Amino acid sequence: MLACARHRPWCVPASNALALQALLITLYKDEPILNQPSCLLAALVDIDEHFTAWRYRHAQMVHRQLGSKVGTGGSSGYHYLRATADRHKIFTDLNALPTYLIPRALLPPLPADIRSKLSFSFSA
Repeated sequence: MLACARHRPWCVPASNALALQALLITLYKDEPILNQPSCLLAALVDIDEHFTAWRYRHAQMVHRQLGSKVGTGGSSGYHYLRATADRHKIFTDLNALPTYLIPRALLPPLPADIRSKLSFSFSA
């Protein structure tokens, strides 16, 4: 369902079940029990965004210092760094979640059995 970052041998695509769980958390984030998981998903997307911004700023600094010369690590320099800023995202599955969101007005209420499983309860 959701795509994993390409060309990474260590990257395993999220299963449909995991993608659906993240989607449920995102859609019903106003449910008290799903508030913290929703904040965690948002924080992971923020981390990915910050890494991308850092890569872009690093590429700009290299371009300012070296121009289009070969990089100090033997790479093609600025052009390589600029391409990696766009290509190497960490949480592509989470970044794709808004594609599947529906307007709140069309969001069906949670069924009672699911709502009861998501509620806080204590049994002695």
